[in-house]
Amino acid sequence: GGGVAPCAAGTRGFPCCSPWGWADVNQCLKGTRHLQFYFILPVIKMSAPSMEERKACWGARDEYWKCLDENMEDASRCQKLRCSFESRCPQQWVKYFDKRRDFLKYKEQLEAGEYQPPGTTEKS
Repeated sequence: GGGVAPCAAGTRGFPCCSPWGWADVNQCLKGTRHLQFYFILPVIKMSAPSMEERKACWGARDEYWKCLDENMEDASRCQKLRCSFESRCPQQWVKYFDKRRDFLKYKEQLEAGEYQPPGTTEKS
């Protein structure tokens, strides 16, 4: 198959080139030594991921989240796993899972009484 362009290091939500589509070819090629070309891309009918593809996506997500948990949310230590996650899941799923993780972390903090809304100060 075709090559996969590199992920941008340390940028959350970067649209890695993947089998799920080449939404922004210029972004995917940014930072490489290629000249910018105009691409005429065929229209690809997107179908639902197979069971194997879904399992690969979920596994990549779980590995990435585990890395974040073990590294106190330091995404720079989990770049390879992030790229794997982005390349194995449809882009819309990646966005959904990112929002889901943010919500779950917020909920954890809220339940533990650790959440402090931004910009609040104690008043007597």
